[in-house]
Amino acid sequence: MAERQFMKVLGREIEFTNEQLDISELRFYMENPRINYILTTHQGPVTQDLIQAKLLALDSTKDLVRDVLENKGLIEEVLVCGNEVVEGNTRLAAYRRLHARYPADPTWARIPAKVLHGEVKPEELFFILGTFHIRGKTEWGAYEKAAYIDRMVNELHESPSVVASQLGHKGGTVEAILKAYNAMSTVFLPSLPQTADDFETQDALRKYAYFEALYRQKELAAIAETTPGFVEEFAGWVKLGVFPKAADVRELPKVLANKRATDVFLRTIDEDPEAAYNEAMLKLNEVKPEKVDPFYKEIRKFRNLIEDTAPHVQKAELEKDTPAGKSRRTELRKCLRAFRQFCKEVGLEA
Repeated sequence: MAERQFMKVLGREIEFTNEQLDISELRFYMENPRINYILTTHQGPVTQDLIQAKLLALDSTKDLVRDVLENKGLIEEVLVCGNEVVEGNTRLAAYRRLHARYPADPTWARIPAKVLHGEVKPEELFFILGTFHIRGKTEWGAYEKAAYIDRMVNELHESPSVVASQLGHKGGTVEAILKAYNAMSTVFLPSLPQTADDFETQDALRKYAYFEALYRQKELAAIAETTPGFVEEFAGWVKLGVFPKAADVRELPKVLANKRATDVFLRTIDEDPEAAYNEAMLKLNEVKPEKVDPFYKEIRKFRNLIEDTAPHVQKAELEKDTPAGKSRRTELRKCLRAFRQFCKEVGLEA
């Protein structure tokens, strides 16, 4: 008999044993975020065979098949509850692929597994998955993480603050992720053509990062909450490839805050969507360089620092006959000389 072992999950000891299980008797875990995209984007019934085919279409699964074959087995066991592989679905797909390829080799007929015993609550299973794939070594993609967090909050009724604490996130980050996941799953993904193949689906799921960037920006999140149709319009921009990368969404509030840049942005979307962001940033650099030009952004920060500083407080520090006071006076004098010289050389009156 396999040795009984225990893992502590949310303060409770859960028994498990290490075993070799027949791959034909195991099922993929339908609630695992790793296969969530299949449930989200597939039209029609989701079967075990469909999940197997979809997982094998992933580049990461193809790489795993090669690695497992070269290693002659797994480095880490799958995690099984009942007859479902709650963690390690891709590894199960790899074993089944190798068993189909080499049916006479017993190596691929049975898979190493940690088998959980007794009743395991859904929130305990999801905490285990989060530990493996969000705080652990094998990370899910951003959309898979978001699907996990959404289920923890909206189906298992954990508070966002508790989920944030479990995953090492800030509460505001979890709130942004929940909103981004909702926009992605209710607005963006349903707009995909029903004929989308696996490559197109995976490419679409990677666009989740754009929606998270949207809701991580306070100005954009506020617009999304108060402006009807803005999320749908933003989703259209993402689909058209308006933003070269997700990080560029962070600059969108600056564009929308300037009428001339906004006009260029919207006009160019109609003419050449992939050029719209760059054209808008060029216009912004032309009319408001302190918003985008690295040099003038730092100048603006310096000006704000000076304007927001109480002179009497600094004056008291500067008048002290101490090494610190002397150092402060020296630094300000150097700054003043450098600024005067710069203004003189560029033709400005200092």
